[in-house]
Amino acid sequence: MNIYDLLDQLEGFVGNSKPAFMQSGKVVIDPEELYQMIDQIRTSVPDDIRDAQWVKKEEEQIKRKAQEDYERIVAEAHARAQELTSETEVYRLAVERVNEMMEEAQSTAHDITLGAFQYANDIMEKIEKQLQIYYDVVQDGKEEIQKSIDALQVQPKE
Repeated sequence: MNIYDLLDQLEGFVGNSKPAFMQSGKVVIDPEELYQMIDQIRTSVPDDIRDAQWVKKEEEQIKRKAQEDYERIVAEAHARAQELTSETEVYRLAVERVNEMMEEAQSTAHDITLGAFQYANDIMEKIEKQLQIYYDVVQDGKEEIQKSIDALQVQPKE
């Protein structure tokens, strides 16, 4: 069950709970059932963390691919330059082209690396926001439970 389903279940649980006696907007909740739901939510969170690890792995693969492309382009540039060394003008043009290819390879590698880091950062921010939402939901639930407990302790026993 994913985290959203569990949160929907928690919301339904609270929505379907009995209203508290003489307290508008308050409900009586079975703490054991609520704790079970919270435990289920906690066990679902590692999936999101596993997704973040996958993003990190993808980032490393992208960086490795960029490095391989860079090395391949450089090797091609050097090979091409050696072929063109027979004549001075051809050699000069080859050196210019090698420099352009080197700059292009470095620029490409930089852009790919930057994109990978931006992608990873975006995923991490999304996960952080989602975890904050889960944390806030749990905190709100705990506060409501504590309020209900406090209210029940204040009421005289019949």
